[in-house]
Amino acid sequence: MQPEPLSRELAARIASAVRHVEGVRSVVLCGPEGQPLAAVDEPDAARSAALASFVALRAEALPTDGDLRGMGRQLAGSRFLHAAISGGPREALLLPLQGAYLFITHAPGRAAAISAALQPIVRRFGATSPARS
Repeated sequence: MQPEPLSRELAARIASAVRHVEGVRSVVLCGPEGQPLAAVDEPDAARSAALASFVALRAEALPTDGDLRGMGRQLAGSRFLHAAISGGPREALLLPLQGAYLFITHAPGRAAAISAALQPIVRRFGATSPARS
């Protein structure tokens, strides 16, 4: 059973809470088609949302229909849990979240600390992310 998609109100509350995590510079929550649901401190939310959904949809497709070039045993049965984008003066995290995508830009080197800080925020708002096995 699929979880209910995030409402714009819940997305805005999550984005605001995530923005307060140390090292986070901007937050965008978007739907699977790239439509922005909420944004905090992101000057071009539509562009970030489109990038987030493009990367996430490709990451989700890789284990099922991507060109695995001999890595089939390693990726069989896998699922998209997160992606990290690095380079330049800021980095980004991309995570699936209850039928949406959470796109966070942050200071370099903060990905692990931010990822750890997200779990209580997700639980507090009752949003769901894919379970880790």
